Amino acid sequence: MTAIAVLIGIAAFLSAHAEADHSTPLKVGAVTRHAERFVGQHVLLSGYLLARDAGYILFSDEPRGKISRYDLPVAGAGIDQMMPTKRYLIEGEFLDRGLAASNGNRYQLELSAPPRLSKP
Repeated sequence: MTAIAVLIGIAAFLSAHAEADHSTPLKVGAVTRHAERFVGQHVLLSGYLLARDAGYILFSDEPRGKISRYDLPVAGAGIDQMMPTKRYLIEGEFLDRGLAASNGNRYQLELSAPPRLSKP
């Protein structure tokens, strides 16, 4: 596959997602790897509490593992009630430069509703 074909595929994915029904949860990595595209938007994500820090959590596609810059800092009501290894749906506004997260991710999600448990 050529580099142009890959770029066209990525552009088509992002374009289709921009027009998609946002009631379908996205993967954390799909958002954080293309973060600029989601800034200022309301997003619904599915994933796991990976780590806690002062005033925020790190949210991930995986229930365990190494923390990376693609894990998403999340702040808002209800994060203190979240449990490790349980899959959650979270939603809120995707922000740029919200806080100084320990994993170096400059983006964050500010919750608009409390997290809710999701089916695995």
